[in-house]
Amino acid sequence: MKVYILTSTPFPNGMAATNRIKCYAKAIQEQGIQCEIVVFTRTEVYGKIPKNISGEGISEGIHYKYIGSTPLRHKNIFVRQVNDLIDRLQTLVYLSKYLSEGDIVLSYGGTFARYVNRIADIAHKRRAKFVRDLCELPYGTSQETERTIKWRKFTFAKQFPRCDGFIAISETLAELANRYKKARAQVLKIPIMVDFEKYFLPDRSSEAQVPYIFHSGTLLEQKDGILGIVEAFGIASQKTPFPIKFISTGNKDQSPHKVAINKLIKKYGLDENLVFTGFIPEKELQGYLAKASLVIINKYDTQQNRYCFSTKLGEYLAASKPVIITNIGEAMNWLADGKDAYVVKAGDTEALANKIVEAFTHKQERYRIAQNGCKTCKDSFDYRNYGDVIVDFFKKLTL
Repeated sequence: MKVYILTSTPFPNGMAATNRIKCYAKAIQEQGIQCEIVVFTRTEVYGKIPKNISGEGISEGIHYKYIGSTPLRHKNIFVRQVNDLIDRLQTLVYLSKYLSEGDIVLSYGGTFARYVNRIADIAHKRRAKFVRDLCELPYGTSQETERTIKWRKFTFAKQFPRCDGFIAISETLAELANRYKKARAQVLKIPIMVDFEKYFLPDRSSEAQVPYIFHSGTLLEQKDGILGIVEAFGIASQKTPFPIKFISTGNKDQSPHKVAINKLIKKYGLDENLVFTGFIPEKELQGYLAKASLVIINKYDTQQNRYCFSTKLGEYLAASKPVIITNIGEAMNWLADGKDAYVVKAGDTEALANKIVEAFTHKQERYRIAQNGCKTCKDSFDYRNYGDVIVDFFKKLTL
């Protein structure tokens, strides 16, 4: 058996999706099963500093391959379109040539539905099995439109019945797979995964000259509630008995909420207390995280968030950081307020601000919650807990 993880996600450098793929690959390989990441499209946006420049290599023991031999996209839009077409055709040829009976194609990513169906058909012709990762509602991460609804329905009707198995990140997604799958397909629920040993960090919060909240998510309101976090921070900074800071990765000027963020900065006088670092390498990011006193995952009650499970949570917990999280989605099946996290009602900015104040003014409680959260992460989210489970699942599909 060999497992091919097929994706359009940047590799080996990226964000949450990249890290989940790494956890899959490590978990599988540590069970003695060969695994390869196959990226079927070029992922680096022209005009931006690339995070990836190599078309093939080994990273953290994982072999990856861009079918187009490079992750870099051409400056000419017409050349890009031709490259996209060629890369996808070459992926079909590659899998047709190398897939063998009993192999697994694990498809990671929720778009390209019609193309991915062709991948599933090739897998079946080669007597391999096709498994779909479900970590998001299909076509549910962008604005709800007639187009996204159409493609979601297509995915349920035309792609789910092609799948031999599903790996779902949440209970709601597992239920969705069971609703639309073919009768003999199997569903496995695997929550967020993290490389616990990699992200376990000694607490260095005492080294920060000014205690701070750290945010390494997106600067998007729909996905990560960035405006709610900034406003809650502004309110809280006026109530804490000592100065606090908010440090976020990302470029504020590239956020669609730039104007709204600037208004909040002015409203609460946050010019000196709110810092945007831009993109930073992983080691530097871990340095910021190690010195942070608090992290926040501000998910709203949206369709997307009811299905997903923030991968970033695992990294925060592994780093022994106390987390404020909203009461939405799969996380509530794993965390409890006052035990291993601070939990607030989604969309309640005042409640979020009060939790920030509570966390900063009760140091021992903050430390206890952080330590409990770290234990929950090691027991429940370390990828090492799931290698045998995933491989056993694959083997059952091939029987």
